[in-house]
Amino acid sequence: MGQRRPDPGGGRGRLNEATQTRRARTGSRPRRILPALCAALVAWPLSAQTPEFGAGVQRPAEVRIGVLAHRGWGREAAAWDPLAAYLEARLPGRSVRLVPVTLSSAGPLIDRGGLHFLITNPGHYVALDREHRLSPIATRLRRLSDGRRATEFGSALVVRADSPLETLEDTAGARAAAVDPRAFGGYRLAWRALTERGVDPARDFAELAFLGFPQDRIVEAVLQGEADLGIVRSGLLERMEAEGAVPEGALRVLNANVTYTYPDAVSTRLYPEWPFLAMAGTERALRDRVAVALLSAGPELAVRWSAPVSYRDARVLHAGFAAPPPPDAPPGRAWIAGTAALAALLALAALWRGRPVRRVAPAPPEAGADPMAGLTRRERQVLDRIAEGGSTKEIAQALGISPKTVEFHRSNLLKKFDARNSAQLVATLRARGAATASSAT
Repeated sequence: MGQRRPDPGGGRGRLNEATQTRRARTGSRPRRILPALCAALVAWPLSAQTPEFGAGVQRPAEVRIGVLAHRGWGREAAAWDPLAAYLEARLPGRSVRLVPVTLSSAGPLIDRGGLHFLITNPGHYVALDREHRLSPIATRLRRLSDGRRATEFGSALVVRADSPLETLEDTAGARAAAVDPRAFGGYRLAWRALTERGVDPARDFAELAFLGFPQDRIVEAVLQGEADLGIVRSGLLERMEAEGAVPEGALRVLNANVTYTYPDAVSTRLYPEWPFLAMAGTERALRDRVAVALLSAGPELAVRWSAPVSYRDARVLHAGFAAPPPPDAPPGRAWIAGTAALAALLALAALWRGRPVRRVAPAPPEAGADPMAGLTRRERQVLDRIAEGGSTKEIAQALGISPKTVEFHRSNLLKKFDARNSAQLVATLRARGAATASSAT
């Protein structure tokens, strides 16, 4: 079977040709057509109210399956084509077309009746389900790096092997790259893990760049030093290493010991894998036949499926990301929530303008806040040596890090203490008596 591409015309040209043919034939047989024409005129108001793919309409000859390609359709089409061929062989009289979708395009496609099924991440499913009635008929069984299959995955916070970042708490002040504020494995799973440890990405990262799909570019940004850490779905780093796109050992994953039973490096808790979703208007017989075909697939199908699992955890995460802080929350929490919402709006606005990168600037220090309270362990070490008058080279040698890393932390310290240069920073520390306190910790 050849490569499948989206068909924006939806077969309307063929329908128009068929209509013209029928009209030509009615001229020679008016008496035979007249009763049928009257019946059609009576039924027309009812058929206009029927969903395009709903029950009671002629079954579609072409079954359209939307696929969210997180590594880009050019790379993933070959991996998904066997699934289309497999389903087509089990749906006599029908063809199967794969339709690549994005986080933004899936909703309008569903509105137009352009999809019968959709394969996407759990967060995208939960968001779409608020306006469209979607039914999970299967959950993906993804192959892991050790050959096993699982119905769970997480996020990986990827850094260079020589990065000074060691824990999730250390990421405050880092330059980060992620997919999109709406991305599940490419942002929101990491957002939850970080905020649970007191690091809010929208406030505490020195820079947060949303690079979109494919996720490979996020890993490449970290590898090339354009970002200090990247947020991607678990398993991607292992696949890129196996493909030779990333030298083995060049990158590592923060908090990789969060689970000892999952073979892929993961920085967060695990969530359910991608669902195979049926649209509300998809005829029941088609939905059931596709579900049976997915669950009965054997080794001939690389992309395997299990019975649908619960997506409750994904719904809880989605609600927590979108919810405002409680009324009695301290002002800082309210400010954080507002910043997160603003970050999402800025990202969506930039998407509309067609810009590939969206950036969120770090927040200025809050009035009256103690900058010392928000310092990471490495920032405290650098701060102590700045207070002692050490040069960049001397600090780098003392801490066993690169001069570039020292300057990175120095820049973050200047921002946090609202200082223009190191001399002003030292003067501020002496006035506060903070240098001694930081050494004691």
